[in-house]
Amino acid sequence: MKALISTPIALLAAASLILQTGCAGPAASKTVKGGTTGATVGAVGGLIAGEDAGGIAAAGLAGAAVGTVIGAVAQNRENKRQDTLAQQRAYNQAIAMQKRAQEKEKAQLQEDLEIAEGFRITEEELAEMTTRAESAEQQLAILQKRRDAAIERKRELDELEEREREALAEAARLEKELAELEGGTSTAYKKTTEEPSDPQL
Repeated sequence: MKALISTPIALLAAASLILQTGCAGPAASKTVKGGTTGATVGAVGGLIAGEDAGGIAAAGLAGAAVGTVIGAVAQNRENKRQDTLAQQRAYNQAIAMQKRAQEKEKAQLQEDLEIAEGFRITEEELAEMTTRAESAEQQLAILQKRRDAAIERKRELDELEEREREALAEAARLEKELAELEGGTSTAYKKTTEEPSDPQL
C-alpha cells in the first residue's frame, strides 16, 4: 500500500476516489467536482513546490477541503434555485387548474340557467317573438332599399354633372376653335378682294 501511494499520480487518484466515494449522489455533483478539483490543484501545487509524498498528500487534502466547501456552497445555491423554480411551476399549475375549474363551473351555471329559462317559455311567447322578429326584418329591408335607392340617385346625379362639365368644356373649345378659323378665313378673303389692279391693264 505504501508503494502505491509513493508517487504523486497515485496520491491524486486516491484523493479523488475518496472524495467521490464520500460525496456520491446527483445532488452533490458540484461538491464532488469542487473537492476533486481542489485536491488536484493542491497536489499539483505541492508537486511544483518540490514537496515529498507526504507534503503532496497534505496539499492535496487541503485543496480537497477547500474545493469541497466551495462546491458545497455552489451546490446549495443551485439546489435553492431549483427549489424556487419547482415551487413557481407548481404555483402556476395550481393557478391554471383553478382558472379552468372556475371557467367550467361558470359555463355549467350558465347552461343550467338557460335550461331553467327554457322551461318557462311558452309556445305563445315563441310565436309572438317570431312575428316581431319578422316584422323588424321587413322594416330593416325597406330602410335598406330606400338607402340603396338614395345612393344610386346620388351616383346618377354625379355622373350627369360630370357629363355636363365635359360637354360644356368641349363646346367651349370647339367654339373658340371655330371662331379662330372663321376669323382667319374672313381676313384672307378680304385681302384678296381688296388687292389693287395693275394700272397698265
